[in-house]
Amino acid sequence: MKSAIPLRDQSFDPMETVKLSICSITFNHGAYIRKCLDGFLEQVCDFRVEIIIHDDASTDGTADVLLEYAERYPSIIRPIFQQNNQFSKGVNPYYSYVFPSAKGEYIAICDGDDYWDDPQKLATQVAYLEKNPDVAITYGPVKAIVNEVVNEDYKNGLERDLSAAELKRGLPINTLTACFRNIFQDGPPVFLRSAPMGDMTVWAALGYHGRGKFLPDLKPSAYREHHGGIFSSQALESQLFMGTITLLNMAAYHHTKSDHAASRACLRRAIGQIVMTNGATATLSEALRKSISLWLKSLRRRQK
Repeated sequence: MKSAIPLRDQSFDPMETVKLSICSITFNHGAYIRKCLDGFLEQVCDFRVEIIIHDDASTDGTADVLLEYAERYPSIIRPIFQQNNQFSKGVNPYYSYVFPSAKGEYIAICDGDDYWDDPQKLATQVAYLEKNPDVAITYGPVKAIVNEVVNEDYKNGLERDLSAAELKRGLPINTLTACFRNIFQDGPPVFLRSAPMGDMTVWAALGYHGRGKFLPDLKPSAYREHHGGIFSSQALESQLFMGTITLLNMAAYHHTKSDHAASRACLRRAIGQIVMTNGATATLSEALRKSISLWLKSLRRRQK
């Protein structure tokens, strides 16, 4: 068996099977990207790991840093560079570029402005997934970094185990802590590839492969809140709209899987967020229910 040492001290044979793919996206994260990459390379593993990182046409030197690291660790880091920003065109880089490139049996996610503090993170999560085939995803706690001030009490995702049904509803998980089975080797699921909040759709798809396990003993990963964050920089109303559209996409996806309970659960959450956003009346809520019912009927007709 290979010795467990930090990734930065390893060099892999290209013929060796990849056990885990670290998947990351970045855009103008020049101030943070080294900390992120160093957190990846400090992972102590006795299996092959690859790092796939997508740069969405950064203009602040982020791409130069990625090239530097890729040259230093050619058997580990595989960057993907864009000439034009894809996210602004409605393209989800994870589904369109990163996940299709992932060769690992497992995937771990962390965006370029966040970072990991626990060198045993990946080894712990992979070991748990190997021993528990009924678990589709593992995740842990986070801390927030705001202007380099650490908030250890920060709470965002749920810190408990999740059933398969709860995963299908897209209940919140601390995304940068997630390590899950690679179910995307055949391409992105229908209806999910263009959803504005891609992490929720990943959990929804994983719900068909098992349950979620919270690992409280993992050291908290670091989630940065800053003006350049894709989601955290959005106003609350915009976040609600993004979540609503994502839930509708998830409802349609579950419908194609013939899981009507999961589809209805996502529709109920979407309607609740619409009401929250607009202060809507029961009349509007009922109208939305009827509209969505007609939409689902039209989907069924197209499938016949």
